[in-house]
Amino acid sequence: MPSILTRQRPRTCVACRTEAPKKALIRIVRTPDGSAVMDVTGRLPGRGAYLCLNVECLRKARKTGTLSKALKTTLTDACWEDLERCIERYAEEHGPEERRRELRSLLGLSRRAGLLLIGMDSIGTEARKGKPLLLLAARDCSAAVQKFAEGLVSGEKHQLVSLPVDVEGLSTALGAGNVQIVAVLSHGGLADKLKVLLAE
Repeated sequence: MPSILTRQRPRTCVACRTEAPKKALIRIVRTPDGSAVMDVTGRLPGRGAYLCLNVECLRKARKTGTLSKALKTTLTDACWEDLERCIERYAEEHGPEERRRELRSLLGLSRRAGLLLIGMDSIGTEARKGKPLLLLAARDCSAAVQKFAEGLVSGEKHQLVSLPVDVEGLSTALGAGNVQIVAVLSHGGLADKLKVLLAE
């Protein structure tokens, strides 16, 4: 049975070509006058394209022409400047605390959907099967957990990311006691969404 996290088709950033769930990207829409606006609701009518929510991807899309091509219009300098200001302002308004809440919520949903490996035993078992993993360690995890994780990533097959939440926050999000490290398969929509949230 497909989980609620995998039903929605991922979108692709026109600049960096990263696939991510629709909610992790920002939609840019061509207006009737040929300019473009940021569509924060995701519901504006018109031809649209998706970008990562950062100015670097916007600048890359401008330099390579991928956004103009996707929207089938030529954007003026003023339009590019407006888009850059909108993206900066939106990123500021959706700051670190909101991203931490979204991260905790996504981890909780992932656990309920059975997509999350919890603890060193289950992660070690899956790692021995040869599947590449994205390891997520609480920022205050123990030295033993840190050493375990670093041992796994030394072969460059797995990735390790320190979460912006502590053991208590991670445990609460998952409804479990003393969770210091979790993991997901590093290829797939869930890992992509987590990477986007953690990169912001």
